[in-house]
Amino acid sequence: MEAALRSFDRNKLKLGFFGMNCSGGLSATLVPERWEGTWDENLKAARLADEAGLDFLLPLGRWRGYGGETDHNGGVMETLSWAAGMLASTSHIMAFSTVHVPLFNPVVAAKQMVTADQIGKGRFGLNIVCGWNQKEFDMAGVALNEHERRYDQGQEWVDIMTRAWTEDEPFDYEGDFYQVRGVLAKPKMFKGGKPLMVCAANSGTGREFAARNCDMMFTGIKTEIDEISADIGGLKETARSYGREIGVFTNCYVVCRPTRKEAEEYHEYYAVEMADKEAAATLVEGRNVRGRYDSLPEYMLKNLHQRAAGGNGAFPIVGDPDDVADLLIRLHEQGIDAFAMGFANYVEHFPCFRDEVLPRLVKAGVRAEPL
Repeated sequence: MEAALRSFDRNKLKLGFFGMNCSGGLSATLVPERWEGTWDENLKAARLADEAGLDFLLPLGRWRGYGGETDHNGGVMETLSWAAGMLASTSHIMAFSTVHVPLFNPVVAAKQMVTADQIGKGRFGLNIVCGWNQKEFDMAGVALNEHERRYDQGQEWVDIMTRAWTEDEPFDYEGDFYQVRGVLAKPKMFKGGKPLMVCAANSGTGREFAARNCDMMFTGIKTEIDEISADIGGLKETARSYGREIGVFTNCYVVCRPTRKEAEEYHEYYAVEMADKEAAATLVEGRNVRGRYDSLPEYMLKNLHQRAAGGNGAFPIVGDPDDVADLLIRLHEQGIDAFAMGFANYVEHFPCFRDEVLPRLVKAGVRAEPL
């Protein structure tokens, strides 16, 4: 973990691209500039992010799309091989894989991750997903456990991988989900230890799992901004109960234009007028299986479908460069350490953010100049 943390922790407020490995990225839209998610697009976006000094690339773990006219997120690159390619093509930025526990044998996954980390010389990160979308698992003929048991399987998975990464003698493991014999994995991570690990955490069980195992906890913004700090304080206190400190990730999508009016007009255009409404509705329905959005404030409920089309349900950050920088700083002051960002088109729309927002964040003292 040491090498990864040295790279990842240069900035107090960490920024990265989210979801660019999927067609549409985070935007279920019909606009001509819609993100296609090709390898060439991914490569260009990754190099832009790396040169600008962003901290990470985080892919979506998807196996099928949300339908609609675009089949939003239907074209998707598998994230372990994607991360290896990203790490081979960049110099400083961290690349994560988003891995579904039930689909990957832990011994095989541990070897795949070490390979990516060796390619990136310590810049690989792991985003752990214990599973939620039954339709995706049906494609692989894998049954999802009950919600609580998914994290029991996840714990065994992490335990086996950790031992494979760190132990120099063969070991056996006898669990409810995995029984392995004589495991000995070489090589190890580039600088030894474990990769930086992240896990989404919405349920109490999920937060406990993240607190025990992960360096960063991924949580969405569902409350008023000024109420975030109390929720994040609870997350970090849970980690401290295990004798650990933990950072907090969130996801957002960004529309930055020279003026607020231009940003708001483009947001309305691509996320409302040109939305892939069927795909957005499917996304909202699927994500609300466990009542995830029931506690949203009224003004957010009204905009739920716009958030789905604009950024896969992520938090919208829309405005001129001052607006965008100020909101990122405000959210950071509430306790959020890292922002996984989507753009309607990462290559076309990031330069405004790079040229206008990043210098404001450096001036505010929350980010360093690029390497």
